[in-house]
Amino acid sequence: MTYLSNQFATLLQQHQLATFEQLWAHAIDWFETPNERRGGWSGVGRLNLDAHNGAVTSLFVKKQQNHGRRTLLHPVVGEPTFRREFKRLQFLAQHQFTCPKVVMYGESQVNNQQRAVLVTEALTDFVPLDVLMDTWFLSASIAEKNSLMVRVATEIRRFHDLGLVHRALYPKHIFIKLSGIKLSGAQPEVALIDLEKARFSWLGWYRTIFDLAALNRHTVGVRRTQRLKFFMYYMDVKQLDWFSKRLCRLISQRSKR
Repeated sequence: MTYLSNQFATLLQQHQLATFEQLWAHAIDWFETPNERRGGWSGVGRLNLDAHNGAVTSLFVKKQQNHGRRTLLHPVVGEPTFRREFKRLQFLAQHQFTCPKVVMYGESQVNNQQRAVLVTEALTDFVPLDVLMDTWFLSASIAEKNSLMVRVATEIRRFHDLGLVHRALYPKHIFIKLSGIKLSGAQPEVALIDLEKARFSWLGWYRTIFDLAALNRHTVGVRRTQRLKFFMYYMDVKQLDWFSKRLCRLISQRSKR
């Protein structure tokens, strides 16, 4: 199984990285030591490629071996977790939801070793939400903070309305592009990353509670009134009804686990 984006095919061919084996053999500087679990390993690194016109394209390269998740269709060996992420990224792109562009995805089975490679384009000019909260958020105006909260809340709701639950919705996985917000009042752009745990769920309340509890638990230094305001933006209400209040209590309870 191999996918190669037409947009990036020429660039990868120029650097002899257009096939699975070429990418697998190419040395990557890992961000951190590859994670060893699920009976195998998984790691991610960054790759900067020069084009003939002098431009530089920054890519993220994820590699894994024998790092699968058992499913009903793959009960023994398991499905590579990057295959799940590849499918989710393609699904979100089809629905015009901002996320990293898939450059290449490939799998290989050699001597009973299940290998997978996922390459995505870096989100240029985007910053993780946790970094923004420690920097920009401290000096931003009330209007700018509200604009950010509205945008993040509505995009997470849109993600959930597509039937997906992220299952690792932490501030470091929510990326924000603020360019132009101070000068033009433009809304910030929001993207989600690390979708290998994401799955479809028919239960809307489950998507809401699971993800917002995780986000609430990993968001520090935010006042209770701001958290409530964020939830109301997510629900798109000006006043909480009995159902919204119940959801809010369940999110709060779960976030304390």
